[in-house]
Amino acid sequence: MSQTVVSKGIFHGLPTFPDHEGKKHSIIVTGANGISGTAMVKVLSGAPERWDKIYALSRRPPTNKLPSNVEHIAVDFLESTPEQIARTLQAKGVMADYVYFASYVQPPPLEGQSLWSDVEATTKQNVALLSNFLGALPLANIKPQRVLLQTGAKYYGLHLGPTSIPMQEDDGRHGIQGNFYFPQEDLLAEYCKENDSSWVVTRPCFILGAVESAAMNIIWPLSIYAAVQAHLGLPVEFPGDVSAWDAVKQQSTSTLIAYHAEWALLTPEAGNQALNQCDDSAFAWGKFWPTLADWYKTSAGRPASDAGAYATITMPYPVPPRGFGGPGTIKASFSFLEWSKKPEVLKAWEELKAKHDLKYSPFGEKAVDTFGLIDGEILGGWGRVISMDKNRSLGWHGTVHTEDGIKQVIQEMAELKMVPPLA
Repeated sequence: MSQTVVSKGIFHGLPTFPDHEGKKHSIIVTGANGISGTAMVKVLSGAPERWDKIYALSRRPPTNKLPSNVEHIAVDFLESTPEQIARTLQAKGVMADYVYFASYVQPPPLEGQSLWSDVEATTKQNVALLSNFLGALPLANIKPQRVLLQTGAKYYGLHLGPTSIPMQEDDGRHGIQGNFYFPQEDLLAEYCKENDSSWVVTRPCFILGAVESAAMNIIWPLSIYAAVQAHLGLPVEFPGDVSAWDAVKQQSTSTLIAYHAEWALLTPEAGNQALNQCDDSAFAWGKFWPTLADWYKTSAGRPASDAGAYATITMPYPVPPRGFGGPGTIKASFSFLEWSKKPEVLKAWEELKAKHDLKYSPFGEKAVDTFGLIDGEILGGWGRVISMDKNRSLGWHGTVHTEDGIKQVIQEMAELKMVPPLA
């Protein structure tokens, strides 16, 4: 089989769709204001020769002007019944050949615990999102050919401790604690079986993108950390140990997620498949750290050489997701969350806000979701390596150099007045 691939800016090996040109497909994109949903709407709306109508569903209206082939529909999947959602869709005359489901709710953590600690609430709310939406489709007489559910690499339990490396789509489900992705996948498979449709599940890593005030974005607080340190005349210090410095942790740039999702929706062979998704770019925070410092015209720290400089945190699961080897351990010389509370940091942030007319803040009540998030990402000493072999065997070849993706996201956030511009 011969294929034609193209490059678009920093993104390479992207698919073309000769069999779909002029077909004028319609699609529902849920979570359209989120990092992934925003990127999906942007990518699809840029291909009007394939996508005649894009229904962008979210609770809040978008802040930017939408292209002519995009219609926003305000709907709350959590607070509405399937019947209510169906009436809203019918009133707007929605008909969809495809669905991209990226809706997500992040409940607050349990008191004094980590970001994803309230497993019960996270499962209940996120399963309800999907259940209510899928239940509305038959009631609204909407019969998509394929539904794509975006989940994530937490499917493999990497937030609970070391996993088998590389993570592959056919790895068994871990039994350490509940994971809302499991019932979501089962729910989607049952819906598609009953409604003569096909499904795709995608599992990206940390999602890198620029969306106003989005908390679940590691690049937002990280870029502010670097900007504040540079403003104070201080180096960009690294809080983890050598293991965290060296660990390969693949990332997923939101625009590439969108290109991959379009391919997975339109490629027959991808039907009824779970597919990993990442930049396919080797990435380690330590190798990137001097680059981050250079962007902000400051110096880069390294892991502390004195073992006594670290606090050790042991994960509460004696058997990690890989099934042996003991619990995951985290070593931290400082935490971004505690750094975000320092008076001199808050003062520097206010100065930067005034200087650059910034509109959004990751500090204060958002700090657990923002700075706590990059603590969880950077401090862990185990890797996040996911296999893209299955994707390649089905014809996907897209890639982006993660450092290029991060820089583009920072530049886009600066345009949105979320972060200071790069020097």
